[in-house]
Amino acid sequence: SVTVQTACSTSLVAVHYACQSLLSRECDMALAGGVTIEFPHRRGYVYQDGEILSPDGHCRPFDQRAAGTVFGSGVGTVVLRRLEDALRDGDPIHAVIKATAVNNDGASKAGYLAPSVTGQAAAIIEAQALAGIGADEVGYVECHGTGTYLGDPIEVEALTQAFRRSASGRGFCRIGSVKSNIGHTDTAAGVIGLIKAAMTVKHGRIPATLNFERPNPTINFAESPFVVNDKLHEWSTPNGVRIAAVNSLGVGGTNAHAILQSPPQV
Repeated sequence: SVTVQTACSTSLVAVHYACQSLLSRECDMALAGGVTIEFPHRRGYVYQDGEILSPDGHCRPFDQRAAGTVFGSGVGTVVLRRLEDALRDGDPIHAVIKATAVNNDGASKAGYLAPSVTGQAAAIIEAQALAGIGADEVGYVECHGTGTYLGDPIEVEALTQAFRRSASGRGFCRIGSVKSNIGHTDTAAGVIGLIKAAMTVKHGRIPATLNFERPNPTINFAESPFVVNDKLHEWSTPNGVRIAAVNSLGVGGTNAHAILQSPPQV
């Protein structure tokens, strides 16, 4: 199948290809990111039943009240270098990208706006394999988490299937979505999630995912590796190494997944 760069996951797909260019030494530094500007600003929207927009103007990822997302404007860009070069030149390092993976659901997706479990899971499994880690080493996942009643359960099920390949524990990994804080920034959403995850592994603090009260009843969190990070969490590890992941999905079936690690202590 052909990988199509579509809205939402576009900027994380750009990060993936920038990393590939660095690894193949096509370049020594790369900028990757995305931007979405709504115009006119603050134009609002008319809620329509069955559509993806929230009926009350709030995005509630993974919550029982999840009924849609809220779009907004945003921009995010990251500067990428090979780790050896950044260390040699004394560059500030916020996080280390251990691996990325991109695929497309093709005919297996649930619908044009609804991704498949299998496609997402395959991208997650590939990224973990390329990073050389087990799922139980991942302490946080910055999810796509749009706050839709259908999409959130599909994403958590995909993450669960992928994590169960190498880990059997429950509730050891926190999940969240920056969309609850700033809205869905469309083509910029993937890289903004990456920036949040980078700051998380660097500082060891996981920001709260807002508007969460009780889990969406169609998500079996009790049997999953995940718990929603609904308040600020101080993240410490025995060896001082923190590993996070970013999961981003696109209209049309594009799945992107990245694995990040805390910067080296130098």
